[in-house]
Amino acid sequence: MQASTVQPVFKLELNHKVTPGIVTIAKYDGIHSCLTASAGYDKIIIHHPHGAVISGRVQRSQAHGEVSELNLSQAVIALAAGAIKPDIARDMLLIGSPNQILAYDVHDNSDIFFKEASDGVNVIVVGHFGKYNEKLVIIGGNSSVMALNWQGVEQFWNVVGGKVCSMITFDFDKDGENELLIGCEDSYIKVLKNNQFVMELAETGPVICLSQISDVRFAYGLANGTIGIYEEGIRLWRVKSKQNSVSLQWSSENLASCWANGRIDWRDGTGRVVRRVQMRSNAAAMMLADYRCVGAPDLICVSDKGEVLGYPLIQENVSLNATSKRFPSEEDRLAITELLNKKQALLVELQHYEANSSSTANDDIERPSTAMPTNTRLQVAIAADSEENCLQLVISTNNDTLVRTAMVLAEGIFESGETLARHPHSNQLKSILYIPLKPPRDVPVDVHIKALVGYPDSEQFHIFEITKQLPRFSMYTIIVSPSIMKTPIESHVTFRITERVQRICIWLNQNFLLDEEVELENEDTKDLHISFLCLRDMCRLEIEYSADGQVKMSTSDIRLAGDLVQSLAIYLNLTDLQSTARFPEAEEKLRAEMSIVSEVGETRYRLAAETAEKAQLITALLPAAQDAAAYDLKEMLNRYKEVILLNEELLLNCHIRRATQEQAVTSLKNLHTILQQAARLRVGKYSKAVVTACRKAVNDNNVEALVKILQVGDT
Repeated sequence: MQASTVQPVFKLELNHKVTPGIVTIAKYDGIHSCLTASAGYDKIIIHHPHGAVISGRVQRSQAHGEVSELNLSQAVIALAAGAIKPDIARDMLLIGSPNQILAYDVHDNSDIFFKEASDGVNVIVVGHFGKYNEKLVIIGGNSSVMALNWQGVEQFWNVVGGKVCSMITFDFDKDGENELLIGCEDSYIKVLKNNQFVMELAETGPVICLSQISDVRFAYGLANGTIGIYEEGIRLWRVKSKQNSVSLQWSSENLASCWANGRIDWRDGTGRVVRRVQMRSNAAAMMLADYRCVGAPDLICVSDKGEVLGYPLIQENVSLNATSKRFPSEEDRLAITELLNKKQALLVELQHYEANSSSTANDDIERPSTAMPTNTRLQVAIAADSEENCLQLVISTNNDTLVRTAMVLAEGIFESGETLARHPHSNQLKSILYIPLKPPRDVPVDVHIKALVGYPDSEQFHIFEITKQLPRFSMYTIIVSPSIMKTPIESHVTFRITERVQRICIWLNQNFLLDEEVELENEDTKDLHISFLCLRDMCRLEIEYSADGQVKMSTSDIRLAGDLVQSLAIYLNLTDLQSTARFPEAEEKLRAEMSIVSEVGETRYRLAAETAEKAQLITALLPAAQDAAAYDLKEMLNRYKEVILLNEELLLNCHIRRATQEQAVTSLKNLHTILQQAARLRVGKYSKAVVTACRKAVNDNNVEALVKILQVGDT
């Protein structure tokens, strides 16, 4: 569909620049929708086209009669709105600053609550979650999520593996209670249920957009330009663009995606574009709201220049006259074009088969130079290469044909993208081709291979397609040299289960890339001991299973230990699992980060007190200098010199406070990462108890309690 055929139902100009991603729509009087956006470092604009009364700290804008301005003293990082107060239908404005959050009643010009957020504020959402009856204000920080009620009282807190980029509340498992879906910078979509992570969906980039579609589906967008749809944890489709998605919304039967360059397209259930428009400047946001008060929502698109366009969910038909009936619709033309393209591709393929068949019929040559034997097969294998510290993807044929070119498609394996092409020089062609693979994360990966197979002097090649799956722990190979195993591993996690050793063997065979499957020597064997070597950093991993059901996983990597525990618990369907752990490196790092956080906190309080004292002195010196101008110029100059010196000290303190804040954020992120890894060593209620206990120990600044929690769980 051409861009000119999609017409907006309304247009307006805000006459203010809009910060991308910091936009929301709210009903501050409970009836009329108002567009609210960040218009700079510390300024918020509110567009109220229906004559809503704006007063108090919100002042009328001189640039637009229907726009009001709210000036703050701190940077605006995030905006959200919702009816958080019980028995009041009006929306309250939630304003996120770098380390604070303010709930503000625009209609009554009053503050609802003011809360410090030491881990920062990146995303704010308002919604129901779990068993909580009231709406919660959920804040995503640099490495944690926190929920507050309408009075600013903390309801729950949890740690995540990286910066929170997006969040939605969504009934993921259809049990009647909302779960929290969190899009993280570490390329995971995490599902939080009752303050416990129940699922992680691995992606190939930071998850910057999440949007609910239906009861079982949600859409996502990544920082690398990928968008797609999940249904009950299974990805239905995805597409990739050179631009980043700003927002995703479900519009009628299509997914509307707004891109950073101002392009808006609608995609059907398969990801195919059905219509598209282009804004005059870069996009800032896209939302669904009944902005015209007609009883049906519109798709509202906002540009960074302040242009606002509204599109209906279903494209309105302009006319149905005789002229339009004589010509096919846009959907019919697209279908005809698609069928013609398929026909052309089939004709070309038929010509290739005919050319191959005619060359085969030549009786003078025993084997034609371009003919492809009918029994040709493509064989694919993946093996560990300890010398190159990688996996080798081996592509070969079963006869004397050559592998001319191979293209490998896999998510998150290649540094340059998701596709790798190998095409050796013509004098280096063989019937076998090696491609190194280095998965950076322990996640299962589907590897799609397309290979061109033929003879050296072939002009036409046959395309083979095959898919191979890499298991989750494919980068670990069994140790065969006993000399490597002499040094004992001090770090380990231990737990007890009631399972047969045969099931442990099946789990190992399914999750590790093994040359030969792990098998017991005889049926009476009740224990198991196996050692692996990580191809990434050449670290060892030992897994022991005793006859009494005790499992011991020895590795210096606490993250790997958590992944192993979670993988085994999912396979064995364990709802709760307690464990004991010993990781000296993580414990020392925990002590170091807690020491830094404590010192930084004291420094921040001291600098804040000094800054307030100097600001009061400047406030007192300025009137004194102005008064001295009337009777003593020398005294006036001395006062102004003191003001200049104090101002320079204030600027120096400001730079120190900024550096201190950055150091605090980094230390808190590292600390929360260790706490999350400690929680992943347990499953179910024990993992939840670890998070709760860690939160209390951090607030009490009790380092030894944190170390004890890491070792034995909830103390």
